[in-house]
Amino acid sequence: MPTPSVSDPAAGPTAGARGNMRHNDPALSRTRDMPPEPAERFYLPELDVLRFFAFFAVFLCHVAPGGPVFYQTYGALGRMGASGAFGVDLFFTLSGYLLTSLLLRERVQTGDINLRAFYARRTLRIWPLYYFSLALAFLLTRIPASIVAAPPLLGDLFLPILPASYFFMAIFLFNFNFFNSLGTNPTLFMTHLWSISVEEQFYLFWPWFARYVPRRRIVAIPLVMLAIAVIARAISTPLKLNEPAVNITPVWTNTFTRLDPIAVGILIALLPRFNPPPALRLLLVLVGFASWQFAANNCGLPDQLSILKISIGYPAVAIGSGAFLLATLGTKSLRSGSALVRYLVYLGKISYGLYVYNQIALFTARLLLFRGVLDRMLVPAGLPPWMASSVYVILAFVFNVTLAAVSYRWLEAPFLRLKERFTRVPSRAV
Repeated sequence: MPTPSVSDPAAGPTAGARGNMRHNDPALSRTRDMPPEPAERFYLPELDVLRFFAFFAVFLCHVAPGGPVFYQTYGALGRMGASGAFGVDLFFTLSGYLLTSLLLRERVQTGDINLRAFYARRTLRIWPLYYFSLALAFLLTRIPASIVAAPPLLGDLFLPILPASYFFMAIFLFNFNFFNSLGTNPTLFMTHLWSISVEEQFYLFWPWFARYVPRRRIVAIPLVMLAIAVIARAISTPLKLNEPAVNITPVWTNTFTRLDPIAVGILIALLPRFNPPPALRLLLVLVGFASWQFAANNCGLPDQLSILKISIGYPAVAIGSGAFLLATLGTKSLRSGSALVRYLVYLGKISYGLYVYNQIALFTARLLLFRGVLDRMLVPAGLPPWMASSVYVILAFVFNVTLAAVSYRWLEAPFLRLKERFTRVPSRAV
């Protein structure tokens, strides 16, 4: 439960008032020069598990031959696979929840929110991996087409030369999501990085509201965000309704049309502590799954089919993401310390790398399968095509985890240790 704001009477004296009380009280003044006790670490391991499942949903969506378009030919079953794209919304909901919880805790514990420290933490967490992956993707786009051409079984590896001007204006400056909204999508390696631009743009305004808006009024901000998303979708949806259904960019990657899941995460962070019984947790999981399937099957998301379907589908996805979060918070079985839970927690810990390297891992698996396993082993042996697809999925997942684990150990961890210097509310250890 978010602790009450320092502006609330229930919160007790502010940090300044407590300091004056200590100075005037002889019994307390003896301890004024002692170092402050470390704040309690705010860490919910069950949310790392949820992070991994958010990534895994995206992975299942991307790993299909030809990407999400592959699922459109398989009816309801295919739509179930396409709904994996909503793992991005679950990431947004987690971000809104955790960021709000940490900021409000800092406001209560210290009497303020240090914006400079906040942006230092976000920079050290996001930028090193992000820019390294961009540099790697930039180099990979220089591989000759004769090497990366793939058979129809695995889908074509779309690797055009990435113009340096686009690299700087659209991606380096975190505007990739808006460039995507205009239908500009240069290379496979970067199609999913639009969501990081959305996150960075969210960071620009939310800490200021969390710092200056009174706790009793802050709930109005996510409600306004929901209204903005509805209006933005109503404006954006007609822009390309006459285009093929696969053209989803005007709404799918636009920050203003994708505020729903972030707003739901913020609202959950403002709720009292929620610890439902197992039966209710199961019901919430079913609500989450049903909401995602409704959005995929009945509303056709993430395709851009009609204003009505868009208007209903995106809120349904946000509600489903919120249901998954509520079902996970405080789950004792996900804090058990068993081998499986520890492994899932670790995968959630490296989920940022899993997500960023996803398309690079898929490319590596396709290239290796095409140049080694498929043409030299599976085809001569007369094995069915689904065998190649199965090998491809396993290879892609192994490469994805390996890349993320190595990156976390050797690239991200040093910056995360530096990030702790700017920490005001301790969270997960490196």
